Amino acid sequence: MREMEKRSTAAERSEQLARHLHANPETGLAEFDASERCVRLLSESGFGVQRGIASLDTSFVAEKPLGGDGPTVGLVVEYDALPEVGHGCGHNLICGGVMEAALELADRSDMPGTLRVIGTPAEELFAGKAPMLEAGAFDGVDAAFTYHPSDVVAVFGTLNGAALFELSFQGLASHAASRPWDGRSALDAATLAMHALAMERQYQRDGCRIHATVESVSGSHNVLPDTASLRVNVRAPEDDLLQGLIESVQRIAEGSAHATATAVTVSLLSKARPYLMHEGLARLAWDVLGVPNGTTYDISGSSDLGDISQAIPTVCVTEVGWSPATWHSRDLHDAAGSEDAYESMHRAAGVLTRMVERFVASPHEWLTDPTPG
Repeated sequence: MREMEKRSTAAERSEQLARHLHANPETGLAEFDASERCVRLLSESGFGVQRGIASLDTSFVAEKPLGGDGPTVGLVVEYDALPEVGHGCGHNLICGGVMEAALELADRSDMPGTLRVIGTPAEELFAGKAPMLEAGAFDGVDAAFTYHPSDVVAVFGTLNGAALFELSFQGLASHAASRPWDGRSALDAATLAMHALAMERQYQRDGCRIHATVESVSGSHNVLPDTASLRVNVRAPEDDLLQGLIESVQRIAEGSAHATATAVTVSLLSKARPYLMHEGLARLAWDVLGVPNGTTYDISGSSDLGDISQAIPTVCVTEVGWSPATWHSRDLHDAAGSEDAYESMHRAAGVLTRMVERFVASPHEWLTDPTPG
């Protein structure tokens, strides 16, 4: 086991942070302790901090000038966990790794530019980055850097856009044996919608995804339920395909309610755009990582990092934190707390640090591609 005293102060404090988050997971929009600990570390390192960006209590922006005029670099931090699972996506490691890079760079008066650390809550709900972007948290950022643990060393290439819905069906309760004709089952409507969503999959383009679960049902087995709700997630690799899926969900919900003589409320809870890899920053990442150009990590999952990537040049590197495992599982939560995972977190922090050093020294070399938007 490695000796902590041999680590730099930044590495030691960041590992302590990551270990604490793993042992004390907080779900999206409730990451009060995680956010507070990040803010405290950054304030102690001379960053000026703003909190509650976009009325999100657990968001923050911390900024510190370095050694003179130059680009503004954004380091994007995530820290939310999954309900009933914990850190089954390794966000404790993202937080620790990005924070380590920020603390390592904080006193680099030999480097030009400004360092901005952006704490983004509720990535799993796609609920943090888009409103923070709209509120100006990323204004003036020339390039955004972050990392995600995985089972490969690469650069994020593709991530689907996504939309998250709640479908709330309203029926009429009645005893299922004595007077079923007086009622209307909200569960029937929800069941019909689940079948229709499943059948809709055959009409979708490659890469699109539709998945749903029953969120709640009222009543008991012998009473027609008057309320039932579904949580529906759709994903697509392009904006227009995602919009088509959003319209399909609306149509299916309304059709299922009409067919069962119930009512429905369709709530679009959050939305994330597809991720757009910036080729110039990817070249920088491949060079620092020491992997061949074109080594990408392409998955059909989603992240609200896509919203950032569509607005400013963005790069997300991956480091091997565990053997292949099921995302969002308890097994992966356990892996995210292993010694190998913390070693990979430190490697990722080193990669981010070296990338920022090279970027601020010659930003135009790595921003050769047109800025997204």
